[in-house]
Amino acid sequence: MRMSEPLPRAKRRPAPPRRRPKPMLSPRMLRLGAIGFAAALLIGGAGYAVASGWAGERLDAVGRGLVAVAADSGLRVRNVLVEGRAETKAADILEALQAERGAPLLAIDVAAAKERLERLPWVKSATVERRLPDTLRVRVEERNAFALWQQGKRLAVIDRDGTVIVRDKLARFADRPLVVGEGAERRAAEIVDLLAGDPKLRREVEAAVLVSGRRWNLRLKGGIEVRLPEEGMDQAWAQLARMVREEGLLGRAVTMVDLRQPDKAIVRLTPEAAKEPEEPGEST
Repeated sequence: MRMSEPLPRAKRRPAPPRRRPKPMLSPRMLRLGAIGFAAALLIGGAGYAVASGWAGERLDAVGRGLVAVAADSGLRVRNVLVEGRAETKAADILEALQAERGAPLLAIDVAAAKERLERLPWVKSATVERRLPDTLRVRVEERNAFALWQQGKRLAVIDRDGTVIVRDKLARFADRPLVVGEGAERRAAEIVDLLAGDPKLRREVEAAVLVSGRRWNLRLKGGIEVRLPEEGMDQAWAQLARMVREEGLLGRAVTMVDLRQPDKAIVRLTPEAAKEPEEPGEST
């Protein structure tokens, strides 16, 4: 019997040279990840962080790191776009934003910036948005200078709701209606809207004075005082307009017109005119 010969062993191939493992995240990938993280923050905010399982110190650490990477990749404040500004100074808006040029865009606290903006005198409401990669967009709704309010010897510009806007440099608002008295700022809209119903007669009114917080007196040019009722002001105002138009009230020697009674108007003449018998003392 012939014994079988052992098979020759296979030749081993030389092992290929070892290559260094590539880094899992390249700088470019880090930049893209930072931008993606920024987009997620802008869209999802805190809800995104909670859903991702990042919370507390871990989220803070990761967030700070990615904010830094995002800033290095170009997410920095380069532009600030402001819409709706007329009275508010640009410098005041920039100060309220607390966003210097070159600051990391993601580090800007837009909620806090909104609160600071809405504390500015003329700003009624504001929104602050990040626009990737380098822009803050600000939209403000400013208050309207609705009327002047006099309390004692102090004057202020107020908006329609009675909010005090400014108390100085008021000369350019001299054409606004003037309301006088404690609480008059809160009720200014009702009397200003009433007077607007007759623009020509409105120009004869120098001031509207709130009496005991209940009703209004009007001071007309020439020193005439008009007493309006607590209720039915619109009828009394229409009656005054007829007296001016049909009876020439403004050209007469009158010091006071009392319209608080719905069925008649009481007219008080100057002392000199009251001595003359042909001048009536009462008009119905």
